[in-house]
Amino acid sequence: MTRNYGTNRVMEPQHVLPTSAWRLDNSRNIAPEEIRVDIKRIHIEQTSFKQICLEAADNDQRIKQKIMDIVIRRGKLHNPVTDTGGLFYGTVSEVGAEYDNKKGFKPGEEVVCNASLASVPIYIDKIISIDRAFGQIDIEGYAVLYDEVPLVRKPEGIPINLLLFAFNESGTLYRISNTAVGKKKFLIVGNNLLSNLLFGYAVRKVAREDAEVVCLLDRKTDIVLKGQSINDLIARVFTEVHYVDILKPMECLSGLNADSLFDLSVNCADIPGAETINILATKSGGTVVFANLINNYNIALYITESISRQLDIRCADGYLEAYDEFDIEIVKDLIPYIENAVETDPYVDDDPSYPINRETRLLEASGQRKTMLEDFVCESRAMAAVLNDMLTVAKYDCNVLITGDTGVGKEKVANIIHKNSNRKMQPFIKVNCASISPTLIESEFFGYERGAFTGANSNGKKGYFELADNGAIFLDEIGELQQDMQAKLLRVIQDGEFFRVGGTTPIKTNVRILSATNRDLEDLIQEDKFRRDLYYRLNVVRMRVPNLRERTGDIPALVNHFIKKYSDKFEIQRKIDDDAVEYLKQCEWPGNIRELENVVQRLMISAKGEQITLLDVMRELHAEVFENTSPEAAANAEEEGRTLNLEKMVENFEKNIIKHACEKYGSTRKVAKAIGISQTQLVRKKKKYEI
Repeated sequence: MTRNYGTNRVMEPQHVLPTSAWRLDNSRNIAPEEIRVDIKRIHIEQTSFKQICLEAADNDQRIKQKIMDIVIRRGKLHNPVTDTGGLFYGTVSEVGAEYDNKKGFKPGEEVVCNASLASVPIYIDKIISIDRAFGQIDIEGYAVLYDEVPLVRKPEGIPINLLLFAFNESGTLYRISNTAVGKKKFLIVGNNLLSNLLFGYAVRKVAREDAEVVCLLDRKTDIVLKGQSINDLIARVFTEVHYVDILKPMECLSGLNADSLFDLSVNCADIPGAETINILATKSGGTVVFANLINNYNIALYITESISRQLDIRCADGYLEAYDEFDIEIVKDLIPYIENAVETDPYVDDDPSYPINRETRLLEASGQRKTMLEDFVCESRAMAAVLNDMLTVAKYDCNVLITGDTGVGKEKVANIIHKNSNRKMQPFIKVNCASISPTLIESEFFGYERGAFTGANSNGKKGYFELADNGAIFLDEIGELQQDMQAKLLRVIQDGEFFRVGGTTPIKTNVRILSATNRDLEDLIQEDKFRRDLYYRLNVVRMRVPNLRERTGDIPALVNHFIKKYSDKFEIQRKIDDDAVEYLKQCEWPGNIRELENVVQRLMISAKGEQITLLDVMRELHAEVFENTSPEAAANAEEEGRTLNLEKMVENFEKNIIKHACEKYGSTRKVAKAIGISQTQLVRKKKKYEI
């Protein structure tokens, strides 16, 4: 009998397994060989959950929407950025007549799917809540499974959050426990306390009584559980616990003060640098186990070659017979400690002095970041998430939709993604969809054959997609694309081929599409102005670039960057006062970075001295309030024999500022807040100046 392994649910591309498919059919009706489970809770793989939270700026509503978007586009919870899924718990709702029901599941039974959601069709109707400590969500929805997918009955009396967390390690806990038998010295390296405790306990359960189990945690570790019971568990499992900066592996090793190297070391961290610690800390002939595939396994192999040390290096294990029973036993042992623990929020901001996400700190320390990001300015936490996403998504050959207001730097983001991708040595063609005439756009996109129309080049012409073959194309202002071209663009993405205007021979193309828009494409879909199917093809990964109001921490760095840029261009030297920069941070920037750059450029030209002052900035931004207080006005007064003293100039200036603010903001409450005085003071000054 030939098994289909769920391929009947594969929508695209055809002839692959569900795990490899881009999209699955998640319709509710089941085939005879399938089972449907109503999902109650989903555990999202840790790296995926972090990535989603970063992209959503740690906002609950955006996190929910991001998860929903993945499932809507893919029919499964398979994060295209991290290439990971998760697990779920629910109740059986329907069993197909031909389902190979070896365990005798019946409707109403509580079960855990012990296979990655990267291979399971699911549908989410509603996300009820988010459990940040465990990286899990409570939902209303369902999953459809074929009979080879492992299902486990939920054991009585076991908290489902802890069980899902343990099951997410697949067979690795079981493998490590088997490997630990008879060994004495162990090292567990990670950045999640609960993960370290699980692996440490699996080791302690079988190790010799005199075994040393050393725990090494990153200082930025996710402490998801706290309390005396957790302290007791830590004391039971670990001989020593060290909090270190994993990005400094040599410093970590010196801090261990180990008399000898370790027999077995486990890497369950998602931080670069951890692999170096594991390799250097393990003795020749010892074993290093990578608990997940997010780590730098390939770097570990290079290190073993460079230090001429023979090690048994193992990757995470998938399915192992009986590992679920082993994990259940570990969870049962841990329940007394976990029940009395206090859950915490694991997402702590990075140090203010170093706002860049810790996954990119190594790049900063090594100087690689400057090379990878060109002159991209990132000093705010809001942009740290975008920076991390750019470098992550660059490695995956998927289409990216870049959204954000006018002037935020969407083209710069596209440049960096391409520069750090596997296609970086291939063409990168940039197209502004709004600037091409509707009558010419098809020939510009796809080219034309000789004599295709009056005035055509006698040799024909290659279009953008042909020029970008094997590279990438950046479609700016994609929301302005006419609907007939939307249909043709969709066909190119789906079929990987197109026809030149006037041509009859299809031309194959392999192009990655980076697109950008400052419009809400979902609103355009509702208005029937943008194709939904094209939207999902372009929106494989969505990256929103925050506006300048959301990243005011970047303004000082941006101002200094532009001053240096135009100092070199204009061959003049300027500096700017701190209070002038602080004022720029308080301003609204509807044109975002582009507007800020233009203002700095004008300040470079108009400033009277080498130092750009607060007065220079205010004169540039609010010229209308300087009409009676300018140096020219003072000079004119002197020529006419009048006196314009300092007090009068200040009063005129204050009057004009208040008048301008009143016209702009309207209510006295808003005006007072805008200019930094109380509402009572404002009313008094309005009366004084008869405004």
